[in-house]
Amino acid sequence: MSEPLVLTGLDGGNPLAFLALLGVGLISRCFCCPDVQISWTRAEGGWRPRLHGFDGDEEAFLDRLYDAMLSTSPGPFEIDKKLPFARDDLRAAMQQCRYDAGTESRRMADILAGFGTDAQADKKGMFVDTAFRMVRRGDSAGQGLPAYGLAIRKALTRDHVRTTLFSEWQYEDEGFNLRWDPVEDQRYALRWYDPSPQSNKRFGLRAVQGANALALEGLGLLPVQPSSQGVATTGFSRKGKRREFFTWPIWEIPLSPDMMRSLLTIPELAAETPDRRSLGTRGVAEVYRSERIAPNKYYKNFTPSRPA
Repeated sequence: MSEPLVLTGLDGGNPLAFLALLGVGLISRCFCCPDVQISWTRAEGGWRPRLHGFDGDEEAFLDRLYDAMLSTSPGPFEIDKKLPFARDDLRAAMQQCRYDAGTESRRMADILAGFGTDAQADKKGMFVDTAFRMVRRGDSAGQGLPAYGLAIRKALTRDHVRTTLFSEWQYEDEGFNLRWDPVEDQRYALRWYDPSPQSNKRFGLRAVQGANALALEGLGLLPVQPSSQGVATTGFSRKGKRREFFTWPIWEIPLSPDMMRSLLTIPELAAETPDRRSLGTRGVAEVYRSERIAPNKYYKNFTPSRPA
């Protein structure tokens, strides 16, 4: 058995990188590396994920992962261009998933559960969607997260995946950002350049295409569920009425994606001050937390993470 493969491009303290890692785990387990397990190690100035159970080098893993990503169905992102959309449409799609056996149908069901829940709807009949929807429901062109997801998938190249997993992120890709990376908080008053359309095109922040593509798959481990206080997105907790936080664990023992799914739901992570001793018995070495903020009425952002 070869040494674990370290994904040096993914920084465990970055929420987008963490979501991308979840996507790596799900795609690998379901479509190319069924025995894969993931742990984290200190490297490159931060926490970096290690892949266990793959007997090959970076190039071999990239080939398998990229081919697997190309083979997955765009179905979850084709139901509607906006998010949320009609609860009846989500419910019909979820019911269809029940009758379609196989790995691919589980992936679609998981991503739809990551989009939102049909347990509640607003006055317009739209289901309650995920706290990870940081962009507008629909932009001036009538497009929202599903349409952005389709565009990200279509533009994805093997090199995008390579630079995401094995290189320092340079934010040079053309394409949509889903606002899951704290550096995407680019408010006008904080920019060094004139925030005009011309300057934005020349100097504005671009995307890490591979990270966004993988993170979309990672939503499959973070479902939206009914709760005693309405609806909750896995990984999110509230402080008071206005403040909302995303908290995620860093673990040192190899876990399968199903084990990761379980770990993400343990109550200790939601505590204002997590019980490190209790978490340590589960192999958790660090806990990061980012606040979900609203710089304006259209978009949300994550703040830079801090240990919880």
